[in-house]
Amino acid sequence: MQVPVILLEFDGVLVTTPIWRPVELLADGFMKFNEKAAGNLNRIIELTGAELILTTTHRITYGIDEWCRLLATRGIRAPRISKINEAATISAMSKRAAEIEAWVTKCGVKNYVVIDDDSSINGLPDFIKNRFVQTKPMLGLDDESARKALGILRSRIN
Repeated sequence: MQVPVILLEFDGVLVTTPIWRPVELLADGFMKFNEKAAGNLNRIIELTGAELILTTTHRITYGIDEWCRLLATRGIRAPRISKINEAATISAMSKRAAEIEAWVTKCGVKNYVVIDDDSSINGLPDFIKNRFVQTKPMLGLDDESARKALGILRSRIN
């Protein structure tokens, strides 16, 4: 049986600071997460055993070991954390929707959910779009979004 996967963006999902306010940084120098959103993500991971694939542009900032520490500091403990691809610079990245489509096509994983606030993902094929939870940027991964994500990860895979 395949382990569920969460393809995860941070901005607008875990970081919900309005654009007119400075983002609060923790002692480790990285952004503070919305506590409710982080709690909802942690609950999804606990209930499903899902692994995290970082789709966020911030993924290039740190290596996987450091991401594990940063996320654990914020209460998120996934069994495995990886990056959507090997891009190491902003210029090496494609648009997020294209990266997600390439990952889904390449990896063949069927039980996944995309959690992001980027509406361009709605332009992807239905088999991906149907596994997308679009958050509201200033709410992030709220209870409603978390329920939808859980429903997707627990649904039967065709």
